[in-house]
Amino acid sequence: MIRSRLRWLKHLTLALITLVLLAVGSEVALRIEEYRQQETVSSYDSDGFLIPSDVSYHRIRPLQKVSRKHPDTEEMIQFSINSMGLRGKEYAIPKPAGVYRILCLGGETVLAPEMEDADTFCVRLEHLLQKQTQLKVEVVNAGVPDASPLMSYLHLRHSLMGLQPDLILFHFDMSDVANDHALRRFTQISDTGVPLCSMHPLFEEISAPEKLESHFLVYRFLLRWLGDYWVQNQPAGLDRDIDTPQGKFLWLEDHPPDWSVYVRQTLEPIQNIQQVSQGTYSRFILATYPKPWQVSETAMSGKNARAALGVREGVKYGSRFPFELLETYTKQLNVPYCDTSPVFQSIQNPDRYFLESVPQFSREGHALYARELALYILKEIPGIWSDPVPSPSEQSPQQAGVPLR
Repeated sequence: MIRSRLRWLKHLTLALITLVLLAVGSEVALRIEEYRQQETVSSYDSDGFLIPSDVSYHRIRPLQKVSRKHPDTEEMIQFSINSMGLRGKEYAIPKPAGVYRILCLGGETVLAPEMEDADTFCVRLEHLLQKQTQLKVEVVNAGVPDASPLMSYLHLRHSLMGLQPDLILFHFDMSDVANDHALRRFTQISDTGVPLCSMHPLFEEISAPEKLESHFLVYRFLLRWLGDYWVQNQPAGLDRDIDTPQGKFLWLEDHPPDWSVYVRQTLEPIQNIQQVSQGTYSRFILATYPKPWQVSETAMSGKNARAALGVREGVKYGSRFPFELLETYTKQLNVPYCDTSPVFQSIQNPDRYFLESVPQFSREGHALYARELALYILKEIPGIWSDPVPSPSEQSPQQAGVPLR
């Protein structure tokens, strides 16, 4: 009996020692891997493209050369980021006399990392407007991935006003509702309802005392693994939630869920941007554009491209609710509203204006969007322009989609 118990105790001890050695070995291996990653990546972003921010959650790392593969063709796209973390050249501060400066705020569509500089709508817009005035026109690309009105307002308030824009152009993307929801939990808001800052969790980890378990990479690895397992094996229906990649465009459907609270919160910072523009004597325009599945059943038909975003294959989302909602809100604020969706939805062969693999403009799409914005700006801000830019209906079908130089 005693030998049997000793044998059982021996096996238990060996098992515990094995588990401890396995945990220690795993901890050492994870720390070696973390050290290797720290040597090659200096930020929380896997590409080293973004860095955390203590005021606008994240921002683009300044002074870098970016190389990205085009999502459809896989050709290398290269562009530069200036000292302010903006795509393109350096801009003089204070703004020189005789310069008309337009500041473009928004997300990936504004940044356009899948396009060469000359093909982005920001550069095209600059060229179009430059032909219509004796002033020097500068269109500043202030796009940041995953930006929403909230992030753009914080970026504007804390970093961009030194540019002294004459016109602030905010581009509302249909993913802004989900992006705002994800950002809002990190945002501090004043008693009067004005957003103050949105601090990335990495800053909070630096300032807050760490718990004992946070020092162990094995513990963090297990938590991350359990989280990934839950996402991959969650009950049916939960993948259609606003917090998931497959749920961020649900509000565009013909029979959308009730996201009225999320939508209202998303729109509120637009008024804050308007107040900043009024306080600095700059003009403010809100512009929007449709997603591929809002113009055609077959647009963005790359393999699993729609499914990855929770968008049904072979379906066109015909609801005008998102665009009408923006129109109603901008009328209440008396903000000029440039809705380009009717042009994209009525033009022939709309698929060619979007990429196949991601919900972004193609070169032709950037050209058309720039032209529509130019026409609207010429109409909305008279006095400094000469002849208007011809509209797409006044051009041949070949001209309507070609790049503008």
